[in-house]
Amino acid sequence: MNKLLLIMFISVSSNLFSQNVGVDYNLTGSGRNITATISKEFEKCEIGVGVGYNINSLTQSDDQNQMYYQRLFATKPIQHLNVELFYNFFIFKNFKHIKPFLFVDVQAKYSTTRSSMYLPYAIDSTISGSWEDQILYINVVENFGPFLWIENYIGVGFNVEMVNNLFLKERIGFGGYSVIGTDDRLCCNYRWEFAGMFSTGIFYHF
Repeated sequence: MNKLLLIMFISVSSNLFSQNVGVDYNLTGSGRNITATISKEFEKCEIGVGVGYNINSLTQSDDQNQMYYQRLFATKPIQHLNVELFYNFFIFKNFKHIKPFLFVDVQAKYSTTRSSMYLPYAIDSTISGSWEDQILYINVVENFGPFLWIENYIGVGFNVEMVNNLFLKERIGFGGYSVIGTDDRLCCNYRWEFAGMFSTGIFYHF
């Protein structure tokens, strides 16, 4: 289903709207995704949209302190879907083969999370030391949600012409993500957290 939507998106919109067609790898607060993009360039800016695939990962940044950060983990095919909107404002236009820009990026997805946690389950009094040393822990893996994720980032980037209208695109930004939804095991139904964004990709300019 996701592959069919992606093919239709690229084939229709590339004829009606696009001037650039490309693929980006994004690392954001929710996790990783690969997104196909189309965009239109104007004299001072570029506007684009994308549809992509959220990548599940069994690794996570820590086992204790985070509940959402890079924890997006799709349990159904539709939850792999990523939708992106972006706006680039070109700066320092005197360069011939490089286009620096400031950008605004918004991404949306609807997915569950996966958290690997260590929880206390027993006390071993035979262990010498304080009572904290006597606590035994067990690894528990839980899925929460699904939640609506809205990510917003601003930052800087540049397009570099490599060969024959083929460009490399690099972006780095800062912002955050909103997690909207309910789960009886969690205490809140809305959360906003700071996060960074790194993106690299290639695109062809028609």
